[in-house]
Amino acid sequence: MNRTFVLLLFFGLVVTPALYAQTPARLSGFVYDETGSPLPGATVRIHRLGQATTAGERGQYELEVPAGTYYVAFSFIGYDRDSVQLDITNAHTYTIRLKTAATTMQEVTVSARPTDEQVTQTETGLVTLQKKDLENLPYLLGELDPIRIIQLMPGIQTAGEGSTGFYVRGGAVDQNLMQLDHTTVYNPSHLFGFFSVFNGGTIESIDLYKGGIPAYYGGRLSSITNISTRQGSPEKLKGEGSAGLIATGLLVEGPLGKRKKASFMVAARRTYVDLFASGLRRLGALKQDINYYFYDLNVNVDYSLGARDHLRLRAYTGQDDFRYNTSSTFKNTIDWRNTTGSLSWLHTYNDKLYSELMVNTSLYDMAFGASITTYAFDIKSDIRDWGLTYQFNRQSDKHTLAWGLTYTHHMLRPNNIYAFSEDVELSISPRIKLQGEEVAVFINDKIRFSDKLEVNAGLRLSGYRQLGPFDRYVEDENMQILDTLHYGRGKTIEQYGNLEPRLALRYSLSASSSVKLSYDKTYQYIHQAPLSSVSLPLDIWVPSSSTIKPQSADQLSAGYFRNFRDNQFETSVVLYYKTMQQQLEYREGVIIGYSKGYNFDDNFVFGKGLSYGSEFSIKKNGGRVHGQISYTLSHTTRRFDALNEGKSFTAKYDRLHDLSVLGNVVINPRWTVSCVFVYGTGNALNLPVARYIIQENVVNEYGERNAFRMPPYHRMDLAATYTVHKSDKFESSWIFSVYNVYNRRNPYYIYFETTGNLDDYELSTSIKQVSLFPVIPAVTYRLKF
Repeated sequence: MNRTFVLLLFFGLVVTPALYAQTPARLSGFVYDETGSPLPGATVRIHRLGQATTAGERGQYELEVPAGTYYVAFSFIGYDRDSVQLDITNAHTYTIRLKTAATTMQEVTVSARPTDEQVTQTETGLVTLQKKDLENLPYLLGELDPIRIIQLMPGIQTAGEGSTGFYVRGGAVDQNLMQLDHTTVYNPSHLFGFFSVFNGGTIESIDLYKGGIPAYYGGRLSSITNISTRQGSPEKLKGEGSAGLIATGLLVEGPLGKRKKASFMVAARRTYVDLFASGLRRLGALKQDINYYFYDLNVNVDYSLGARDHLRLRAYTGQDDFRYNTSSTFKNTIDWRNTTGSLSWLHTYNDKLYSELMVNTSLYDMAFGASITTYAFDIKSDIRDWGLTYQFNRQSDKHTLAWGLTYTHHMLRPNNIYAFSEDVELSISPRIKLQGEEVAVFINDKIRFSDKLEVNAGLRLSGYRQLGPFDRYVEDENMQILDTLHYGRGKTIEQYGNLEPRLALRYSLSASSSVKLSYDKTYQYIHQAPLSSVSLPLDIWVPSSSTIKPQSADQLSAGYFRNFRDNQFETSVVLYYKTMQQQLEYREGVIIGYSKGYNFDDNFVFGKGLSYGSEFSIKKNGGRVHGQISYTLSHTTRRFDALNEGKSFTAKYDRLHDLSVLGNVVINPRWTVSCVFVYGTGNALNLPVARYIIQENVVNEYGERNAFRMPPYHRMDLAATYTVHKSDKFESSWIFSVYNVYNRRNPYYIYFETTGNLDDYELSTSIKQVSLFPVIPAVTYRLKF
């Protein structure tokens, strides 16, 4: 993509907003809650003039009034109403923080009045969870895990035991963009998928798009998930902590300085499995040397430069460290680490126009090591991203317009092998470093034609360039090198440009029902290459190249949405049909770390995908009993010319039946009980149909690809929260939970065990299943102050 064009467009984006700048005779500002989080939809009213407005997405508001002194009232559902006298001359700014409506131990906690958002929003596949929604959801093993909650939604299926990854409408795990404060997280798992990297106490909101994706999002085929962390309290020092059987955590927030223009939030978690294991070894109760821990740390800083400007710093780092030594001669290690950071400048031009300029970075490292006597090897992969996004948003009565650009530079080092024998380094495969840049410009407009009809239309122009330094080996059909093409630093090796149209519409049939249609065209320029059905952090990421073309998808979806009993019950039925191109798989027989050719992309084959299905959901809001039932019926296939004789086969992501049930019961002011049940058809996998002994070797014969199924996955979790004390200043509670209540041995992976004597041709082969997590009870103490 021409850099001059991008620079000119960027300049235009910066200059254009000046045309909208407006002047005096107005009252403007922001409406926040106590933590400094915006309250979109809050009402700002001047009764004397009979004028009112509602706060925008960032809590911003503006009213044009005659000069004078007025009482201005601020209100929002679930918060205390506040009124203040203001002397408004010329341009006056005022920012207010509303307090949560007080509750006592004699009151039963009930969520705020349900809204009709499901019926009125345009998107066919948007899942939105606010902080208050999350607080009413179950704590699994004492932790509020947003990814576990997302996996309960229709059309979203868990990738299986040992993974916080998920499949969305037949797509692979890598086809879901996972962001923390709009910065990519490449591996969101802790403890081999038992926890996610997202600390529930830090979260402000979650937005997941699986259909009707706005044009300002891109980079993945199936879904976009952005988890926003909240601003620290600018008013007073506050905190919360927890201590359980597996992990402990602490969160502290408060103002920075006396002027209360800045605030901070710091949150940390750590497991102590390694400390328990160390103690057990000292007591002689544990003979094997097993050590594991994870930690994560969130740091948020917000600074108000005035009524119109705000700086936001977000930083996260987390690491998993696993050590397994069975003897003095065998050692095994697996480590992975995520680090993200972003700095944003938010500027409000007026109540209708605002912008956000953000620079960010994301780092992901993975290392797998093993040593046996004098031989040792390590496999290391890492990704380094840095990027910039500049987006403008303008709201009016009929239009919600967004436009801007985004840029990301990728640096990837996939599967670099380090091998040693008696301190002598061995040459296994070449170590590579791959670089590329991804850029996109977009425009999106949500148009309200009438109370019944609303359309969300967008266009995204995306591009990718693979950059040098890089060596491309020209090979013959036997993978022997004929020539070498060298590309210098910064030279363009391959480039792609694509248009991604997006369209969604909603037509209201009544005040409580609507139908929606959407079409999404998406492209993906970096890809994950899964080696097996086992969910270990060993799968590598590779960029597009002259051999690896960008993945693309076309998705059509249609839905009927209906609310009942004043929005207490939400129901929906959504149908979708999705085709995918340039899907990526390893060639037959590829072993991790060993290439069939000299180029990094010689190991892959490419094909097409198809997924279609229906999603059903019924949700109960508010009251003592609330919850949700989600069911998905779907089918997913893949077809590769180089696999399965070119015939279509069931994808490992295929999940014919997927059911999830979530229930929450407020028994009394002290006790709340919750239950989660999930069921899913087992993953498809490839197993041999016969085995032969040829020249004293066991040879497998395979039939149709992915013709076998793992046993179904199902599990029930229970949790109960006992509130010991609750007041404005202090709150404490005990959380009792049981993971996998009936001890279901869900399959992690399947292998063959062979017994007998090969010399006598007497062999017996049986299929064995490895499972990870049995029934696990937990007790956690939580407090807020």
